[in-house]
Amino acid sequence: MEVKNKIMEQKYFIGVDVSKDKLDCAIILSNFSVVREKVVKNNDLKIASFLRAVVRKFKLNDSDILVCCESTGIYNRPLERVCSDLGIPLWVEQALKIKRASTDMRGKSDRKDAIRIAEYAVRYQDRKVLFKKPSDIVEKLNNLSKVRETLLGQKVAIENQLREAKTHDPKSHKELLALYRPCLRVIANQLKKVEIDINTCVEEQSDLKKNIELIQSIPGVGKQVALQFLISTNNFTDFESAKHLACYAGVVPFANESGTIVKRPRISKMANMKLKCLLHLAAMAAVRTKTDLQTYYIRKVAEGKNKMSVINAVRNKLVHRIWAVIQRQTPYTPQREILSN
Repeated sequence: MEVKNKIMEQKYFIGVDVSKDKLDCAIILSNFSVVREKVVKNNDLKIASFLRAVVRKFKLNDSDILVCCESTGIYNRPLERVCSDLGIPLWVEQALKIKRASTDMRGKSDRKDAIRIAEYAVRYQDRKVLFKKPSDIVEKLNNLSKVRETLLGQKVAIENQLREAKTHDPKSHKELLALYRPCLRVIANQLKKVEIDINTCVEEQSDLKKNIELIQSIPGVGKQVALQFLISTNNFTDFESAKHLACYAGVVPFANESGTIVKRPRISKMANMKLKCLLHLAAMAAVRTKTDLQTYYIRKVAEGKNKMSVINAVRNKLVHRIWAVIQRQTPYTPQREILSN
């Protein structure tokens, strides 16, 4: 027992509140005592210098430290790069989870937020999910996917504006069309180039190509869904089970009860919304084609089930099927699936 306590005392937890220009860092022990606080500029050089100084001052191994921060998108990148290079464990957690787990929400400042994040890391260290740097090819695909999404959004916005003008203001439509035509041409050409680059990246990596083909063998699941699953899961290396992935995708219903009040189970909003949206489109496509999922959908609706609940069940089934074909490394075959009631 004494040895165990000694090991726990050697564990240092660094809570990091990330903003665009700076990181507010709080270092605490397993007994929640704060040993140091520091503000660090949000760049690779300063972050690396700070972490190395902590290791030297407290005479630690890299494994004796757990860095925890909220997910803030691109502002996290310097911290992610440095921790990966130095081999220091990093836990990137959803901000809402940390907020709801906090026992004291009196006052609000970057300094207090850093301490709350560090305390969260101490309390829930057994649930930590360590950050894994995505492979270069997955990172490139992610960037290409973002560019494609942005270009499509711009294209749709322009086309919607032109369509409304055509029906309600023909004169303005002619002028707008003349002005927007070059832009639409450029966007269309760039979209083609991005699509070619995506296909080239996939073709160059045999494992990515095979996984995309396996996922697309599932009825209702298209290339964009398959591609987003590869990007979101780092080619299925960041998740341990189909249930874990389903929770991440936001398709698992949770109990909604309080005392004698029992409501319908609800899905959580803490999810990858892009993945969830694509899964919804895939589910809608699956129930509109002659598949076992269409039969399942019709049967459940006829039994009086809520349509959206049934659609969510279809989304859940799709996630489990995607996970199954990746784990088996064989295409989807309906005969192997055992349909639930």
